[in-house]
Amino acid sequence: MYKYYKKLITILLLSLLANSTFATSISSSRTLWPSSMNLQNEFLNLDKVLPPTATSSGSKKGFCFTGDPNEIFTLGAGHISINIFLTGLGHTYLQMLEGLKKRGIKITAVICNDKVPIGIDTSDAPLRFQKPYFYMIDFHANDGEWQKYNFKRMVEDYGDYIDNWIIGNEINAQEYNYYGPSDIETYTKVYCDTFKECYEMIKEKNPDADVYISFEQAWDLPELRKSSKRYNPYLNLYRYNATEQLPLINKYLGKNIDWGLAIHPYPANVITSKFWDSDYAGYDVKTSYDKDRPCILALRNLDYSVAYMSQKEFLRKDGTLRNIIISEIGLSANDGERIQAAALYFLWEKIKDNPYIKCLLYFSEIDLDEHNFGLSDESGKKRLAWAVFKDMDREDESAWCKDLLDDVLSETSYVDIGGFLIPRASASELIATKSTLK
Repeated sequence: MYKYYKKLITILLLSLLANSTFATSISSSRTLWPSSMNLQNEFLNLDKVLPPTATSSGSKKGFCFTGDPNEIFTLGAGHISINIFLTGLGHTYLQMLEGLKKRGIKITAVICNDKVPIGIDTSDAPLRFQKPYFYMIDFHANDGEWQKYNFKRMVEDYGDYIDNWIIGNEINAQEYNYYGPSDIETYTKVYCDTFKECYEMIKEKNPDADVYISFEQAWDLPELRKSSKRYNPYLNLYRYNATEQLPLINKYLGKNIDWGLAIHPYPANVITSKFWDSDYAGYDVKTSYDKDRPCILALRNLDYSVAYMSQKEFLRKDGTLRNIIISEIGLSANDGERIQAAALYFLWEKIKDNPYIKCLLYFSEIDLDEHNFGLSDESGKKRLAWAVFKDMDREDESAWCKDLLDDVLSETSYVDIGGFLIPRASASELIATKSTLK
């Protein structure tokens, strides 16, 4: 018996040593993705916290999941999104993903690297980029082997449950996808080289999954345009216009990679939900209201994303339009609950029948910061927007949502120009310049 245990201990020690040696060869400074992906967690086992009748509504509405899984079904969401970090530290999502998938919920995973860059000096960057939220997923960086290994493990373990993958967050702003000072061509090529490898791993595991590229609001800002007199070369080393980056992505990825567009069309002024009553709708007010060239992609002009991607050069290999999702958008309650709720229904009216926008992922279920975007506040108290979100896609229940929107709009001095509600103060200028909005 003694010999048996001695042999068993020797085998275990050799196994641990082998694993340690392998881990060191990948990265001496980082913890690898956990080798066991079946960690038990009572909260994540949805069978223990959800009623048997909890199933997806099949709606295109959803939200960034942060709290009680019961809310997904109470609110009638068909989609949720979660952030997953390549560190792989802490609990796993396996049981939760399994539970949601079998109930018909579509899952969008936003894949990011940690908040603290590894081996990247940000001291020379403009202030807003010195403390980036995430850094670029780059399989060819110094720690790229570690990143690739963790991503591969993630796909192996989660690939059957995730419907939409978003590689990186808001890649046209290094505040959210840090790489370091770089011209747009180099930066985009580095991103695309890794995106290709991620795409191939995902598709090999689940051919039906969709893979997206995420953009923040900078659409065609004059200070970022290379051709503009207001071009800021220093700022442009860290932030890029989507309209200049998308053609490069199209070029570097080619027709054989079926990537999709994930947009974040927050109101032009993110601290107010009253987007229809704002002088600035995302156009270059320093020159003129340009109906064909919005500076930022905002709630009021989000249709431009569909128009832009409808250009022949951006179509799929079979000539169809690439998938577009609103993967993040929030409406502040700082103007009051009625305005937040009315704005949410206004947004829904704009996208509900649009076949090209596949889903709406609202940010977020609960307040996460001072912007107060939540459907509920930090204490869990439900706002009026919570009720709108629940009823806005239910034909037999949504009439009150439309009445609320009409009431809120009637309190605003506005006129309708080309299907857009424009403040009277701005309308005269628009009419004088003979601009129309579609």
